Amino acid sequence: MKRALPPLNAIRAFEAAARLGGVGKAAEELNVTHGAVSHQIKALEAWVGCPLFRKSGRNVEVNSAGAALLPVAGTALDTLAERLSEIRESGAASTLTISAAPSIAYRWIVPRLHGFAARYPGVDVRLNHSSQVTDFTREDIDVAVRFGRGGWREVEEIRLLEGGAVPLASPALLERHGLAECPLPLSAEQIASLPIQHEAAVDSHTLWREWFARSGMGDVDVERGVTYDDSGALLSVAVAGHGVVLGRIALAREELANGLLVQVSDIPISDEFGYYLVYDPARRNDPLIAGFRDWIIAEAASSPERIPDTYAV
Repeated sequence: MKRALPPLNAIRAFEAAARLGGVGKAAEELNVTHGAVSHQIKALEAWVGCPLFRKSGRNVEVNSAGAALLPVAGTALDTLAERLSEIRESGAASTLTISAAPSIAYRWIVPRLHGFAARYPGVDVRLNHSSQVTDFTREDIDVAVRFGRGGWREVEEIRLLEGGAVPLASPALLERHGLAECPLPLSAEQIASLPIQHEAAVDSHTLWREWFARSGMGDVDVERGVTYDDSGALLSVAVAGHGVVLGRIALAREELANGLLVQVSDIPISDEFGYYLVYDPARRNDPLIAGFRDWIIAEAASSPERIPDTYAV
C-alpha cells in the first residue's frame, strides 16, 4: 500500500517548532534559517489542509490539530533516529563525526588528526562545523569540542585546553603606530592607542573593559573596532595588521612561533574559559568515543596549552 506522507523535513520542522514553542528556536536546533522552518511548516499545513499553530506573543503554540500530531511526529522521529543509529553502529565501516567551530577544528584538531588515523586506521572521520551546544539525542554527532565555561547540561565534559586570552598584535601594526622599538610588554596606555578588534562569541567588548581594569586603566573606549564571529578570523585580522586583539594562546601558537603575531602584554583575561570535549554520557564506554577521548586527552596533555593536572582523567 502506498503511504501518503509529507516530506520528512516538513515533519522535522513542525515537531521542533511545536516542541520548542518557536520557529527561531527550531531553526537553531535544526541548524537552518528561520525562513526555511517557516516554509516547511507552511508546506505541511498546506498538505494536511489546516493550520497547526496559533500565535502566542512572539512565540507559537500548537492548536488542536497540531497537538494531535505532535506526539505522533515526535515518537516517529525518535524511533527512526534510534533505528538508523543502531544500523549505522552495526555497519562494517566506523565513522566518527566530530563537531567543532572552524577555529579550533583547523588550528588545533586537524593538524593532529593524522595521529588518530594512525592509531585507528579503520575509523573514518567526518568534521562538522558548529559552535552550538550539541544535542546528541537528535543530531548525528559522536563527539564535540566546545569553547566556554563548561557546565553544559546532559553531556559529559572534559576540559582539554585553557581558553584564556592575551593582547596580540602584528609587528606591522606596532611599526605603523610607532611602537615597534618599545620594549615588551607594552603598557596599557600604549595598547589603548592601537585599534581594537573584537570577537562576538565571548563578548570581547566586556573582556577588553575587564582587561584594562586589571591593567589599572579605566575609561578606555573599547566600543570602536570591528566584531568578528570566529576566533580564527579574529587572529587572521590581527596578522593582517588591522588591530590588537584578545587572542587565545591555544589557537595562536603557530602565528606567535613564526613571528606573525607578538604577545604585547603578559596580563591574561577570561581564565575561566576553556575548550572541552563533550559527548553523550550514555556512550562513554562506546569504543569509538573512548578511543577518541583517550587520544585527544593525550594530545592536549602534550600540547603547550596542556590541561592542568586537576582535569586529567
